Amino acid sequence: MGPQASVALITRLGFVTSSVGKGEGVRESGKEVGRRQQVLARSPGRFRAAARLPEMAMTVEGLAGLACMFSTSILLQILACALYNNWWPMLAALMYIIVPMPCLFFGDGSTRFLSSGEGGAWINAAKFLTGASAMGSLAIPAILRHAGLIETGAMFIEFTSFFILVCTVLCFHRATLEEEW
Repeated sequence: MGPQASVALITRLGFVTSSVGKGEGVRESGKEVGRRQQVLARSPGRFRAAARLPEMAMTVEGLAGLACMFSTSILLQILACALYNNWWPMLAALMYIIVPMPCLFFGDGSTRFLSSGEGGAWINAAKFLTGASAMGSLAIPAILRHAGLIETGAMFIEFTSFFILVCTVLCFHRATLEEEW
């Protein structure tokens, strides 16, 4: 069922009655708004998620796009090593494993605490460790280049790989920020 079919079904069921389609809509009275909120509270999650159209939800296409971005990042990581026949840049991949660990240990597997201003000492420690390990992902290729262990091209491929990985994580974080797991 496509998104337009979902919106049409939800509209017929009375879940969404305002601004459906291209500017066409029906005005709601206060009683209808209250009824819609009651129905949404009892409805399955699929209808509730579709009724909140402005929120960004994770779709199969979005998940496939994120998987492609992640795969491209890992491919660039391997290419930086294979093209120059030097496997020192793979040290940066170690940091890719370390970056999510503070979220898993201190943030209950969620990244919500990273964007919040509240938290205690453990949350602040997790933020610090996440930032330090993310900067290590950038620093390792630069240090290896400065020491003469890798070529300049490998360093720039590593930076590109890191940029794509960060974009992937930020897109995933944005898409799952509103969803309940």
